[in-house]
Amino acid sequence: MLVAAGMLLCGCFAPKGLIYTRIKQPLALPSSRNDRRIANKSCYVSLTRLKEPFTRLNLSVMWSNDLIREAAEKAGITEIYYADIETLSVIRDSYLRRRVIFYGN
Repeated sequence: MLVAAGMLLCGCFAPKGLIYTRIKQPLALPSSRNDRRIANKSCYVSLTRLKEPFTRLNLSVMWSNDLIREAAEKAGITEIYYADIETLSVIRDSYLRRRVIFYGN
């Protein structure tokens, strides 16, 4: 019973856990279903938010890292094929990070 409750709080059976959730899903799919190019490189751009969870004042701070072009240049990517979005949430979005991961060559 304790294990089932723990799995529910962490988002194993629920779409979003109360304590911890980490989801990775496609953001952009290739334009053609026949397009089977494989990406050899990847880079990411993160948007992170830290929120005060105890009062209802909605105090939060948000920050981001490099722009897409700069991140792609650092990874040596000249053509982006597709992207994923990864969401990490801790304690009901008190800490929330969304990371867009780009794949290409």
